[in-house]
Amino acid sequence: MRIKHLIKNHILQCKIRNLIKDQYGLLHSTELLLSIILLLFIIATIANLSDNLNEKILSEEEFNTLETIAIESSDYLLNNPGNPENWEEDDGLNNGIVSRNIIPGLAVKKKIIDNGEFYSESESDEILNGSYQSTMAIYPLKSKIGPLVMGNLDDNINDNNIAVVNRTVKCDYYSSFVVYDFNDFELSGDDYDEDEICNHDTNPNLTNHSNDERSLWLCKNFKIYKKSLENYDYYLISDESIKNSNSYWILESLNKTNDDRQSLDQEIIDLNQVFINDLENSSEDIYSIHFNVDKNHINNFKTVLVAIPKNMTNNLISNDELKYDYFNVQDVNFVMKISYD
Repeated sequence: MRIKHLIKNHILQCKIRNLIKDQYGLLHSTELLLSIILLLFIIATIANLSDNLNEKILSEEEFNTLETIAIESSDYLLNNPGNPENWEEDDGLNNGIVSRNIIPGLAVKKKIIDNGEFYSESESDEILNGSYQSTMAIYPLKSKIGPLVMGNLDDNINDNNIAVVNRTVKCDYYSSFVVYDFNDFELSGDDYDEDEICNHDTNPNLTNHSNDERSLWLCKNFKIYKKSLENYDYYLISDESIKNSNSYWILESLNKTNDDRQSLDQEIIDLNQVFINDLENSSEDIYSIHFNVDKNHINNFKTVLVAIPKNMTNNLISNDELKYDYFNVQDVNFVMKISYD
């Protein structure tokens, strides 16, 4: 900075001496204005060059260290469920407070990696501490889910000073909330055979649900407890392709059978009021859900029955995450970027 000031003072002194008086002792305002503009341009150019020279570019050794930390951080996050169990539910996190006792991890609990166990620790003791800036992003590969980006990496950091790790992994958004994934048709196609007994096939007062040349029937049974309605919201969630599936559905309880076939053409169907009404005078009931799908549109049938914790329902709706793809494990690109703070 001292060099910058010396150059500035020298130029000013020279210009002022030459401009104050010409050979006739008169001040030319136009020449003065142009000279001042030129002077400002020179000063700005010198300042810019000086700033560029002062910008730090990491040495090869520094970058290799940063890259190692980025790789170890990514491996640890992707291969560990975190500690303590359910660390993501810590009350302090909602207020931006991260306890020193929390070790984040993104791996699904009770699932193991190739060597049969989770990583117990990282080789680096500097992972994700206050000496670094970082961002993590998840980019779904084959779905309509938008990317998820989090972190505090400064956009103005030189790209040469950023270490990047890119991994393709499986991402489990909300599949743990799925009660039934009606994917039988996807697995078997036209060869699908019912694996559960359907009460419509044995009750002469109900329409038989045997497959025919045009369509297939998928029938499943499940139990709902009245107590569970206090903690969970129940929905039937379908992919948007359901509108072109030419599908129909029937929902009935064990004691209230029916042939009320309805068109399945909505992505979100709220089942809560149905269960609340049915269980008004009982503590539990067994339900049957029946789907009839046109054989020519089997690939458009993608539907799940989900039970969502009530404290999450509003957030999922407001974030537009009450969608079929969120309730299936997805292939995603996990990208971590780290730089020195």
